Amino acid sequence: MRSAGAPAALLLLVRILAVPALVAGVLAAVLLVFAGTSPRAALAHANYDRSTPAGGAVIPRAPARLDAWFTQEIFRREGANALEVRDEAGIRVDEDDLALDETDRTHLSVGLPADLAAGRYTVAWRTLSAVDGDTAEGSFAFTIDPTAPEPTPTPASGGVVGSGGSSEGGPASGGATPAEEAPTSALTGGGGDIGWWVLAVVAALAASLALGGRALLAGPAVAARGRGGAR
Repeated sequence: MRSAGAPAALLLLVRILAVPALVAGVLAAVLLVFAGTSPRAALAHANYDRSTPAGGAVIPRAPARLDAWFTQEIFRREGANALEVRDEAGIRVDEDDLALDETDRTHLSVGLPADLAAGRYTVAWRTLSAVDGDTAEGSFAFTIDPTAPEPTPTPASGGVVGSGGSSEGGPASGGATPAEEAPTSALTGGGGDIGWWVLAVVAALAASLALGGRALLAGPAVAARGRGGAR
C-alpha cells in the first residue's frame, strides 16, 4: 500500500506555489488602477476631436481663425502638422500661419481671410502625436452662408493662439525656443501614458490568475488521487 505522505506533500507544494501567483495578479491589478489609463489609449493617435467652426457647421461668415482640437497632445515639428482650408475648387484659402497652442498642446489653429466668399470649405488636417509618435490625418468641412443664423458662442478649452501660442516653425514673439524632443512613445514607456510595462502587467495578471486558479483547483484532485492510491 502506498504512503499518503507523498500526495500530501505534493498538495502542499501546489498550494504554496499558487499563493505567489495570486498575489502577483492582485499587484498587477493595483498597478493598472494607478496607471489611470487603458491599453486602448496607448494605441490611439492625435485624431480629430472638435473644431470651430465645427465639422458640418453652417456659419454666416468666416472666423478670424479656424481652431481644431485633437485627442492627444501634438508634437511640434516643422511640416509635421497641418490645417489646410480649401474651397470647392480645391484652392487653398487659409493664411498658411499654422499655430500650436503651447498652453494646450491638443489645439491647432490657422488664420482665415475676413472676405471668404459663401460656399463649402474643406479642412484637411494632419498631426504628429507627442504620445505615440504616429501621424494621423483626415478632413472635415463647413459652409459659409450669409443667411445662416449667428452661431452660439462656446468657450474654448485652450488658450488664445496668437498671444501665448506658437507657430509650427517656432515660438510666439518674445518667447524662448523650446528644445525639440523626440515624441514619447506610449509603447516604450514614458510621457505620462501607459507603456510596454503596463501591457506586460496585463499579461502577467492573466497568466498569474490562470496558473493560480488552476493550481488551487488541482489541489483537491491531487489529494483525491493520493487517497485513491493509498488504498
